[in-house]
Amino acid sequence: MNTKSKVPILLIEDNQADVDLIRIALNDVGFKHEFYHTDSLFEGVEMVNTHDIEVVLLDLSLSDSSGYKTISKFLEKISYLPVIVLTGMNNEIIGNQAVKAGAQDFLVKGQFDSKILGRAIRYALQRFKTHHKLEQLARDLAISENRFLEAQELAHFGNWEMDIVSFEMKWSDEVFRIFGFDPETIAPTLSDYLNYVHREDKEALELFFENAGKDGALHQLEHRIIVNGKQIKFVNVQAKIYFDEYFEKALLVGSLQDITERKLSEQLLFEKQISNQEAKIQEQVFEGMNFQIRTPLNSIINLLYLLENTSTNGQQSDFIGQIKTSVDDLSIVLNNMMNFSVLSRGKLALKPEVFNTSEFLGGLSKMVSLKAENAKVKFDFSFQEELPKKIIVDGSKISLVFFNLIDLIIKSIPAEENLSAQVEFSNKNLIFKINSGGNRINFEQSPEIKVSNIDQANLSDEEQNSLNINIILKLIKSLGGTFENSSIENKSEIIFKIPSDVVKNDNSFEGQKPIAPLNILMAEDHFLNQISTKKVLQSWSEHVSVAIAENGKIAVEKLASQNFDLVLMDIQMPKMNGIEATQAIRKFSQIPIIALTANASKQEADKCLKEGMNGYLSKPFKPEDLYQKIMESLTKVKV
Repeated sequence: MNTKSKVPILLIEDNQADVDLIRIALNDVGFKHEFYHTDSLFEGVEMVNTHDIEVVLLDLSLSDSSGYKTISKFLEKISYLPVIVLTGMNNEIIGNQAVKAGAQDFLVKGQFDSKILGRAIRYALQRFKTHHKLEQLARDLAISENRFLEAQELAHFGNWEMDIVSFEMKWSDEVFRIFGFDPETIAPTLSDYLNYVHREDKEALELFFENAGKDGALHQLEHRIIVNGKQIKFVNVQAKIYFDEYFEKALLVGSLQDITERKLSEQLLFEKQISNQEAKIQEQVFEGMNFQIRTPLNSIINLLYLLENTSTNGQQSDFIGQIKTSVDDLSIVLNNMMNFSVLSRGKLALKPEVFNTSEFLGGLSKMVSLKAENAKVKFDFSFQEELPKKIIVDGSKISLVFFNLIDLIIKSIPAEENLSAQVEFSNKNLIFKINSGGNRINFEQSPEIKVSNIDQANLSDEEQNSLNINIILKLIKSLGGTFENSSIENKSEIIFKIPSDVVKNDNSFEGQKPIAPLNILMAEDHFLNQISTKKVLQSWSEHVSVAIAENGKIAVEKLASQNFDLVLMDIQMPKMNGIEATQAIRKFSQIPIIALTANASKQEADKCLKEGMNGYLSKPFKPEDLYQKIMESLTKVKV
């Protein structure tokens, strides 16, 4: 009770004599108070609702209510205040009932004085306050328990306990749900638990419970359970021995958490890591195979060039021409393989180069003419006379697009059908128009085939065509080009445009030869490439001399002791590779260095230039390209 301020007290009593006696008794109590009075239950309830009352003295016999109904009606409307019931001498039974109903105390009229009344009021206020706190604690505890149960359900986490003598268990609601039961539907035991454990994990779990019951340490185990006879869940169980002093018995208490999602995520992550490792290995194997093919292919091209410049009869010249066409086909297939690999990894970097337009387009024509001839298809290739002399494009990717398109069309049209290709240049675009009869290729409806994880050897013809179409469209997109496909009266036309820059100031040194001694050091470990490249260079000009270094280490040593005008540097060599050799050379010389590598990629080119090389040429290359690259490097770099 607050002793520093007045306590508001309401008396509900319809007998004025009793009102006067209680007023006198309250004045004798000795604590400050404010006295309020009503003579009916209705008015008393109204008074409580309009005034700040702290305690109520309630007579059970009123004009508008009597007996037990009076307290029940009042508490029904006002349950948040302490009530002391006033009853007559013959109504103690009703007084006790009133206390049971919710009153704090009852006083029999004529049997209490001011001290008893004051003590009753003080105790009523204190008991009501204590009771109110307990009720609040109970509500808070219930809320906390509900939140705890909700948290357990969200985390798929439950708790349990087990009598280590009887093996009877108590499960929380979430443990029931983890095992696939509604809460409290069974009286679980350890045997019930074990019945749902995966047979491969049962022995480990039995040992877990045995060890947990022996010491006071916390034990933990992950295992599997089978729910509803078919679903496998992963759970984490923890247990620790606990002695209940009140019941004087030992219990095993613990928790159980459903960790299925986590285990599946770990498994998916592991499988992804394995898949990435496999993809990396495949990529390394593929790149190694690509290097092994490009290196001898470069030797074949050089030897063909030398053979072509020797005395041959007409038939031999035809054979040489056919071999060159086959080599071009092989280069296309190799580039297709590389682009397939690049597409599967989602990377497709551009590699623009300067091309003599007529030679570039003539090469495309030769590339597909033999294929059309073998398929008995009439093929005509023409291009606009006003084409720029030289253009800058990614020639390898354009060749792939053209080769694959012609290959698809030849497969789709009957023999003796006409097939034509025209090339124009307009608005900085190289424009290809391909016309044919026969069936139109449906590019729009071609099913998408993911290029990753494809076994090319086992693709059906339809799947291979779909794959080629997807590669064509992806290549054109990577080149920044556009693609159109139309059909009128069984005639189809395919148009694709590729943005192309024109070489305005031509300083490519085409047709020029060294007119003074040119001493070249070639770092190359492949025997055939040593021979063929050396002969190609010597056939270029009588002023050219070539020295060979079998690896980068020997190249550095020769440059330190001899005078050379230029270095042709292979990248992949034993003992010291081309990058390492260039780094060592740049410490004492700025001699022009041209990289020759079988790894045809922009990343490789950028790396070579970054490390101090002056030019880059990917294998296989044509002798003319090598000559041009040498002349450019000698002119742009001062030794």
